[in-house]
Amino acid sequence: MQRAKIPPSPEMIATTERLLSDAFGGAIRLAEDEDLTASGRAGVYRLRVLSGPDNAPDSAIVKQARKYPAGTFFNDWASLQFLSQVVPDISFAPRFYAGDVGQGIFVMEDLGKGQRLDHLLLGNDPVAAEAALIEHATLHGRLHALTIGKQAEYAAIRNPLGALVHDYDDPTLAWLAPTLQQSIDLFGVAPARGIDHELAELASAIQNPGPFLAFVQSDACPDNCLYIDSSLYLLDFEGGEYSHALLEGVYGRIHFPTCWCVYRLPEQIPLRMETVYRTELVKGCPAAADDTLFYRAVVEACAYWLLKSYFWIPLSKVLESDRMVIAASDRQRFLTRTDIFVQTSEQFGHLEALGATMRKLAMTMRARWPETEEMACYPAFR
Repeated sequence: MQRAKIPPSPEMIATTERLLSDAFGGAIRLAEDEDLTASGRAGVYRLRVLSGPDNAPDSAIVKQARKYPAGTFFNDWASLQFLSQVVPDISFAPRFYAGDVGQGIFVMEDLGKGQRLDHLLLGNDPVAAEAALIEHATLHGRLHALTIGKQAEYAAIRNPLGALVHDYDDPTLAWLAPTLQQSIDLFGVAPARGIDHELAELASAIQNPGPFLAFVQSDACPDNCLYIDSSLYLLDFEGGEYSHALLEGVYGRIHFPTCWCVYRLPEQIPLRMETVYRTELVKGCPAAADDTLFYRAVVEACAYWLLKSYFWIPLSKVLESDRMVIAASDRQRFLTRTDIFVQTSEQFGHLEALGATMRKLAMTMRARWPETEEMACYPAFR
């Protein structure tokens, strides 16, 4: 069902005119151009500049909170303001212009209309799609490297905007062990010896990233970035926060764990993505140059996303019947990501009890679901 459009109110346009006038040092008049709203959490509009000083843009994007507490809205605000101030010479995302906390409005740069990464992956140009994936990984590595050690600057922007409400996640990781136990119990798989210790180790590693603590987008999906000319920009920082860098660093390897647009990638591409990501990350994170530290973190991040997928969609929901989610079925996603984690654990010799347990689970799932086919590659790589 298509969401009903809600036009920007005269009050919102007036507030945006005031904010932009202050930001650019002269009176600015605006008119509605396009409704870009994609969810019920916030209204998003392109407004056209009718008149203003010479340094004013031709248009701007305004975002207004609709759902309170507006934790994700203020995450987005703080993230764009943070990036605009801390790394002003590198355009990771739309520039932040101004905001009004009381009215729940902020204004950002209008990047224009470009091409998203998911459009390239669903297209028919494998060279362009692979190049975009490499750029996506490179940009995230650069983002993480340049924001390590700057969490105080982010907090100084984010904290005054309101409480850090995790309305989309459970940061305690208390779900890790119960999720695994429920999943393997459902298929009669016994856990390997030492798995409790490994789960505790995993939780500690994710919650205490040490040298890998960096600012992350948190939803680094192909539809959350935009190509304008030859530059890639990141969109949607509603989950923006300081967290473990490798949770985004493994997005290619573990196949975009928070995304709807999930098909299989050719085997060599995630490895190339990880290589360029690491090359950028090490510039601000010397620990990433240590193979042992880096690949232990890779295994841990893959384990986190695998168990998170089982937490979000319990296996009990697809035990008797599968569900197709646009690109692939739930069972295909479970099997693909489980295989990837098992291979990664074995390759780097880390979290091996968890890896052995998940190997048994995958074998049992395949025996139970013999009709489940291997996930197809993205259309661009067929």
